[in-house]
Amino acid sequence: MSSRLRTQQRLVEAARNVIVQHGIEGCTQERICKEAGLTRGAFYSNYASKEDLFSHVAQDAYERIICRLDSVVTSWSGSIPAALDEVDAAQKVSMFLSRAQVELGLTRELFILHNELLSRAARVPEWALQFREINRQFVLRVAQVLELIVNQVGRTLNRRPEAITQAVLGIALRASGISAWKIEVRQPNRAVEHPNGILQDEDAVEMILTLLLACSEPLPQ
Repeated sequence: MSSRLRTQQRLVEAARNVIVQHGIEGCTQERICKEAGLTRGAFYSNYASKEDLFSHVAQDAYERIICRLDSVVTSWSGSIPAALDEVDAAQKVSMFLSRAQVELGLTRELFILHNELLSRAARVPEWALQFREINRQFVLRVAQVLELIVNQVGRTLNRRPEAITQAVLGIALRASGISAWKIEVRQPNRAVEHPNGILQDEDAVEMILTLLLACSEPLPQ
């Protein structure tokens, strides 16, 4: 890796940490440089503005998710028989979703980062234009993976893949956010409570499974 790429990676990691700790509006150039251990000159040698750095932060975060998802799909799909009935298909997809939920790393930090980037897009038109394309590419990549998942159990999506993907991401990110809340409020030596109105991990898996089956149909013979 070149010196320039290493510097950019340090700035990306620093910006991500600052966003999680202070929010995106508190992610100042001073804090980024201090976190990265770099000068303002190093910042401007690599990025023309914070928006350019935020774009790199978003691309890096989403690419990590896609790489992990691709890895899980590759290892999972090789063990599936050619033909499955609907019950077996549901069981196989449910197993995949449960595994993916663990291995994708949809953490508290990612939940905060995604929502901070989304909130800034709603407030700052210039950033919205950059973020829209980054997010669009991410959604298209995830849509391809969802199509592959249902193909592996003999089905194909019969609704617009991008719309299905947005719904799946909404459920997954909501679940990751609620998991983060549970961790934050959990007290030592206290029984875990599951009050009404709180989404559980298994609920998220079941809802995504239901959505994928409802929005797909058997592949033509």
